[in-house]
Amino acid sequence: MRRLIIILSLILWTGNLRAQDLDIYKHQKNSNFDIPAIPKEMTYEEFKILSTDLRMQDMVIAAILPGHVHFKIGEKKTGYYILGTRSLGYLSWIYLSLSDESLTEIIFLDNTGLEYNVPTSDLIIAYGSLALIIGSYLYDWIHGKYLLDEKQNHIRYKYARKKMQVGFNIIQNRHKNYPALALTYKF
Repeated sequence: MRRLIIILSLILWTGNLRAQDLDIYKHQKNSNFDIPAIPKEMTYEEFKILSTDLRMQDMVIAAILPGHVHFKIGEKKTGYYILGTRSLGYLSWIYLSLSDESLTEIIFLDNTGLEYNVPTSDLIIAYGSLALIIGSYLYDWIHGKYLLDEKQNHIRYKYARKKMQVGFNIIQNRHKNYPALALTYKF
């Protein structure tokens, strides 16, 4: 466990030395200097959600800090549920280590087919804790990404509809004025 923490710390430290973020792809624009046109009715919370991106660095942080993605997009209640679920998984590991059974012995020795008798309750706790930890991480990442996309689409739709207006105009000709129905879109 200590080696894993040291390796993760080194990866995060070296990643921060080389770049501002851990990304596989290169961004085409710098979002820190690109100032978009903001509608007058938009709140700060909506602007913050609209300008939020989930990046590779968030994926690494979500592996270390349970519920990170949901906290970032403003879903605190779900973030606390994820934090509690993963904490329960870690507490199960602690229970196994205190009961003279290590998690690696239970999982690896039981699966090799050697004569190693593990109580069924310890097997359930070992595999259940792994399922809680991995499942809460995947739920945080996948469900958080889905919720962020839904929130962003809702905000875009809300303000894009206000740009399109139907109005009544008069078309002027040299000799006559004609009434007309106009569909305008403001850029």
